[in-house]
Amino acid sequence: MPVPAVPAEAPGALPVVGHARQLLWQRLALLEELRRHGDVVAVRIGPVRLFVVNDPALAREMLGRRASEFGTSDQYRLMAQITGNGLLLSEGAFHRRQRRLILPAFNHAKVRGYADTMSRLAESWADGLSEGRRLSADEEFAALATEIVVRCLFSQGIDRRSTAEVVDGLPHLMRWVGSRGLDPTGLLARLPTPVNRRFRASIRTLNGIVRGAVAERRSSSGGGEEDLLSVLLQTRDAETGEPMADRQIHDEVMTLLTAGTETVSRTLAWTVHLLARHPEVRRRLHGEVDEVLAGRAASFEDLPRLPYTRQVLTETLRLYPSGYLLSRAAVADTVLGGHLLPAGSTVMFSPYAVHRDPALFAEPGRFDPGRWSPERADDVTPEAYLPFGLGPHGCIGEGFAWTEMTIVLATLAARWELCPASAKAVRPVPTFSLSCGRMLMTTRRRSPLSAVVQRTTSAPIRPAAPTN
Repeated sequence: MPVPAVPAEAPGALPVVGHARQLLWQRLALLEELRRHGDVVAVRIGPVRLFVVNDPALAREMLGRRASEFGTSDQYRLMAQITGNGLLLSEGAFHRRQRRLILPAFNHAKVRGYADTMSRLAESWADGLSEGRRLSADEEFAALATEIVVRCLFSQGIDRRSTAEVVDGLPHLMRWVGSRGLDPTGLLARLPTPVNRRFRASIRTLNGIVRGAVAERRSSSGGGEEDLLSVLLQTRDAETGEPMADRQIHDEVMTLLTAGTETVSRTLAWTVHLLARHPEVRRRLHGEVDEVLAGRAASFEDLPRLPYTRQVLTETLRLYPSGYLLSRAAVADTVLGGHLLPAGSTVMFSPYAVHRDPALFAEPGRFDPGRWSPERADDVTPEAYLPFGLGPHGCIGEGFAWTEMTIVLATLAARWELCPASAKAVRPVPTFSLSCGRMLMTTRRRSPLSAVVQRTTSAPIRPAAPTN
């Protein structure tokens, strides 16, 4: 039996800096190129080697069955200043305990209850749009997704001012994470830059809001709220009977706030971008939502009758997964696919690159939602589709996210089209997650809807309209 060897280094490394230039400025192209160089390949930043897994079967092994052999990587530890020791970063027995305690908050019955909030806020948002309005789709969906997760977390537990502060503050936190991800030295974090100043102000504000909400709910009689916070407060460890500590509840709430907005908002923004450029897909989507909804907001009960809407979102996540690069760290020397991965080394897997592999998906660069229909099962490799990760550290709120995205997209498509307001190309921006930059669009009402009642008193918090 051959002795396992450290994976070979990918071509293109420069003296001293290695692949740093490509990782900084051509990251997505590099990740796709690495597929050609083996199941596991090494890249180098200066003297540090990172390993990229290109085989989805090996990625499933790493993230699933052998998850205990791979811990949190330095890339994710950046989030500690936001999420503390929440599910994103916790490890081992403590992580398993926390996941077990939080999982009931995302069961089928709970998500069905949250869907009412999703539908109500999506309808209020759609009602608040006007013909010919110029908007930034990425900001609109970020604001809507944030308010949805805030209301599902806290019900009526925080006021509209605090909700607006969360809507405003979360993007500053994620911009800071994105900027830190491009600075492996950590030096930029110490400078008084605008990104750092806004981060510090926003994290103080959000921490205060979350701590205040937890303390207020603890001191109250409970009020019978059926929100995510109530589940966290009421849960008890099956072995000790102990409740979750307030500090840990804070960390889990911050984790859910950040994780609950990134994927949803960016997927919806990419979806309307793709629909605007593929009229045949748009027409089929409109046909489905017209037949099922007839202009009203989508509900949880409508989801089984919106298969094409789900396929559109599935295809968007194939092309533009928010979690485009997943990373773990080898706990000890370990062998994966016959390759030796030294202890402490960062091991990465790119759903973005694997989702675009022609050996796994027919015509991978084409936006084709129909490939996910049962009749075309041979056109896809479901095992290679990992937009939400996998295993113990996979997204615990995946069902929540699918429900929210489907309800919001169907409710929007039943009434409005979003058309590009600029001829400028929209390109993916890979930082901590895969963003789309500023996506300017103009609203176009699909048809008169006399039955729609404007609900101005309950309109959701929304960002200011862009001025250019």
